[in-house]
Amino acid sequence: MSPESGDEPEHHLRSAFKAELTGGTQPDNGVEGPRAIRAERIMNGPLMVAAALTLPSVALSEAHVGGLLETVAQILNWGIWIAFAIEFVVMLALVPDRRKYLRHHPVEVVVVFLTPPVLPPGLQSLRAVRLLRLLRLLKLAQLSNRVFSNEGLQYAALLTLLATVAGGSVFRAFEASHQHLSEWESIYWAFTAMTTVGSEYSATTLGGQITEVVILLVGISFIAMLTGAIAQRFLRPQAPKE
Repeated sequence: MSPESGDEPEHHLRSAFKAELTGGTQPDNGVEGPRAIRAERIMNGPLMVAAALTLPSVALSEAHVGGLLETVAQILNWGIWIAFAIEFVVMLALVPDRRKYLRHHPVEVVVVFLTPPVLPPGLQSLRAVRLLRLLRLLKLAQLSNRVFSNEGLQYAALLTLLATVAGGSVFRAFEASHQHLSEWESIYWAFTAMTTVGSEYSATTLGGQITEVVILLVGISFIAMLTGAIAQRFLRPQAPKE
C-alpha cells in the first residue's frame, strides 16, 4: 500500500467533515433511502428557523432582562434543542447505516450532546454551535447558482425578520437604564431603523449604537438584495422563440 493510498481514508474523512460543517452535502453522506431523504428535506426548513432563533435566545439570556422575556428565552432554548434532538432521533431511526450518518453529521451530534439547556451556565455559550446549521444556506446558493432566486429571498426575508426581533430585544436591554421601551416599541424601533425611516427613540449607549449599526446593515443588505432580484427579472434576456 502506497503512502498516498494510506492517507486516502483520512483525507476523505476530513473532506466530509469540512463539507458538512460548512453546509455542504455529499452523495454518500449517510442519508440513504427514500424515507430518510424525504425526512431530511422536510426538517431542513424548520431546523434553519430553529438555528436562527438561537440569536434572540442567546441575546435575551445574556442580557438578563428578567420577567417574561427571560421565560421566553428559556422556552426558545428548550424548543431549539428539542427540534435538533427530534431530527437527530428520526434520522438515526431511518438511515440504514447509523455510524456513517454520525460521521458525516458532526454539527447535529455536537448540538444534541453538548448544548442541552440543562448544562451549567458556564457552558451555555456552546449554544452558538447551533448557528453552524445556517451555513447550509451558503450551499443552497451555490447549488441554485442564482443569488436572487425566490428561495434565497425567502430565507433572506426570514433572517431579516428574526434580526428585527432580536435587534429590538437587544436594543431594549442596552437602553433599559436610560429609556423604558416595551417589547413592541423595541421591535418598532428596529423596523424603523432598518428601513432608515427613524422614530422617536434613539440610541444613548454604546451597545445601543452598535445594535443600530448592525440593524441598519441588515436592512440595507436586504433592500439591496430585493432591488437586485426585481431588476434581474426585468433585465433577464428572454429565450428566443423557435
